[in-house]
Amino acid sequence: MRKLGSREKKAQFFAKYDSFFPKFRRKVILVVKKNTEFSGNLRVCANVLLAKKSHKVYVYKDGSMPASLETAIKAQGMRVLKHNSWRSFYHIFTSGVIFFSHVPRDAHISVKSKRRVIVGLWHGVAFKNIESQMVSVAPEKLALIEKNAVLYDLMTASSQKDKKYLAKSFMVDESIIEITGLPRYDLLKSTYTLDEFLNAQKQQLERIKAGKKLILYAPTFREHCGSHLEQISHSEWRTLNDFMIANNSVLGVRPHPYDLKHSPELFESLSNIVWLGQDEFTESNLVLQYVDALIVDFSSIWIDYLLLDRPILGFAKDFEHYRDDERGFAYDFSSTFPDVFVNNITDLIIQLDLLLSNGIQTKKYSAAKQLFHAYDISADFSGNLESSIKPYLK
Repeated sequence: MRKLGSREKKAQFFAKYDSFFPKFRRKVILVVKKNTEFSGNLRVCANVLLAKKSHKVYVYKDGSMPASLETAIKAQGMRVLKHNSWRSFYHIFTSGVIFFSHVPRDAHISVKSKRRVIVGLWHGVAFKNIESQMVSVAPEKLALIEKNAVLYDLMTASSQKDKKYLAKSFMVDESIIEITGLPRYDLLKSTYTLDEFLNAQKQQLERIKAGKKLILYAPTFREHCGSHLEQISHSEWRTLNDFMIANNSVLGVRPHPYDLKHSPELFESLSNIVWLGQDEFTESNLVLQYVDALIVDFSSIWIDYLLLDRPILGFAKDFEHYRDDERGFAYDFSSTFPDVFVNNITDLIIQLDLLLSNGIQTKKYSAAKQLFHAYDISADFSGNLESSIKPYLK
């Protein structure tokens, strides 16, 4: 397998041999991006497919997977494909339908096959720029995005605005994008059926909350200046911890999957700050069920959270850097972000104090919801997805 070690060589290998293999429409593969885990839209899609009991469902990741997660996937009735395995390559070659949380090159697909269906379940609503719209996109990447555009048969979006932005970012025609709402929105609901693996996480969240208010801080990653978590000093973390103790609250910290993988050592000494990383809590929207207020920088997690009508605060020390030198924003920030945005810990605590001292109130953020959501929380997002993919599964 060393000869196929690089991403580029695997893509070349697949491009050369894919056409020689038959494709079976009842063989479905859910593809996880290398630096992430099986979750969100892919998980809900898997539940839709498994309920039909008419397809063999595989999960592929070009990288290692936590043993506990692999066991849970198998327990649900899916098969896990190991990376760098000829058996896995065979199953990809012969798959009739592939679902992606990110892009087809995550499964080494670069050439269109008329016998295979490609469905893009982009993992969130874009708020920071993605794909062709990123700041200073290299010409070779732009060419790759344009080449990959022909691969897609179907993509899903959350709203009309989201649909237009996805079409522009991926250079695809709007006609292949259906507005279903993101499947993962169903995971915001306490009524959504969880497997044993997620039930254990739910119970852990209940123990963490234990009658307290849970405030979640969920920043996105930086490509050029390190983690935003590291921009917060030790003394500032201690100040936040003291504030949480005084207000019978817990601050949960959930970094982006590309960011820090482990809790900072300092957190071990902070009683009311807890690490809610993806390694232990795989579903962001399950976490959001228990969150009373959200602190966010430029991550689109707040767009999911809009559906719960709870308070959102913005906080980042490096706003100008991110806007000008990192991703930039898909929309005008000042008119789109739904609430107050601050750039220092002192102002953040002032805003948190206002929230907690008045008792956390419902916040509907109607303008932002109208922009990003075609459906409210009562919608059947799994059903919407099932209706959209049904013609492609026959």
